[in-house]
Amino acid sequence: MITDYQWIDDNSELEALILSINKNDAVAFDSEFERVNTFYPKPALFQLKIDKQYYLVDMKEITNYSVFTKLLDNIILHSGSEDLEILYNLNKKLPTQVFDTQIAASLCGYGLHFSYQNIVSELLGVELSKAHSRSDWMQRPLSSEQIEYALDDVVYLSELKNILDTKLQENDRVEWYDLLVKQRLNSIVFSNHIDKTFVKIAKSKRFDIRQQKQLYALLKWREGIAKKRNKPRPWILKNDEIVNIIYKQPTRMNQFIDDIGLYPGFVKYHLDNIVELYENAKGIEDDALPKFDKLNAKQGVKLAEVKQELMIKCEQLNIPAALVINMSDLKSLVAADKELSDIDLWQIIHK
Repeated sequence: MITDYQWIDDNSELEALILSINKNDAVAFDSEFERVNTFYPKPALFQLKIDKQYYLVDMKEITNYSVFTKLLDNIILHSGSEDLEILYNLNKKLPTQVFDTQIAASLCGYGLHFSYQNIVSELLGVELSKAHSRSDWMQRPLSSEQIEYALDDVVYLSELKNILDTKLQENDRVEWYDLLVKQRLNSIVFSNHIDKTFVKIAKSKRFDIRQQKQLYALLKWREGIAKKRNKPRPWILKNDEIVNIIYKQPTRMNQFIDDIGLYPGFVKYHLDNIVELYENAKGIEDDALPKFDKLNAKQGVKLAEVKQELMIKCEQLNIPAALVINMSDLKSLVAADKELSDIDLWQIIHK
């Protein structure tokens, strides 16, 4: 168990840490957070390993977030989507250099979803506990078991990076890795949640074009309110409630309360906005709506062919096919009459 670490719960201590480190030092990084009653994940604890020193940053007490743009500009993490989302939310900026050991491992033959515990066991022969992955990280003080678990999450990241980076170079896959990390970072900044939800609902309910426009307008409105209030989307409007609004077209307060089941306080505050969306949605251009992937017979045959080609190539390379493109996006590719050669990673692996 690691006992030599610094607990940081003061802005001045955090700023002093920045001044003490070498600008080029890579920081092994992990975060613990809560996302129960908020839209944005609420950071509870940042775990850092810099050289051989360990730091636990109490994010419940830190208020000067700007320091993280310098402290965490060159980081090592594992399966870092949520960690990167938290960092982006703090300053609307992402690290310049990122080494994600999960992405690297997937390019080195270890599968797409190899956990941190599994990769540590596979490459270093060390067995780590998973017992506190669901802990209450907002409580204080943290237990000794929580602290041990938190430190374990960063203790081996530098060693993993060294091993996996060597494997990437030996297999001439550094360029592949760089592209995948770039795509991961872009996905943090440009969310497609609204589009995905729209397609899922509109297809399952077989909405006509008028209903689709209202659905899109309501989803965008909900997203804006959820972000503004920092509340989960379903706390604003559940998907089923949105569907019922589109079906029943309520316009009066009692209809929203009795027919849709919304809270009176919410209806009183938002009734006019929602009713206005019925009319405003008419102004949405058809082409602005997210596209459905409808394949004709020829495209259906094409999908089977490109899927087989993708699987064969990825099996030869010992990488998961989903690294190149997932099946949903592959269908979209074929529906748009495009080829595998239009995929960036496919172009690189065929150089």
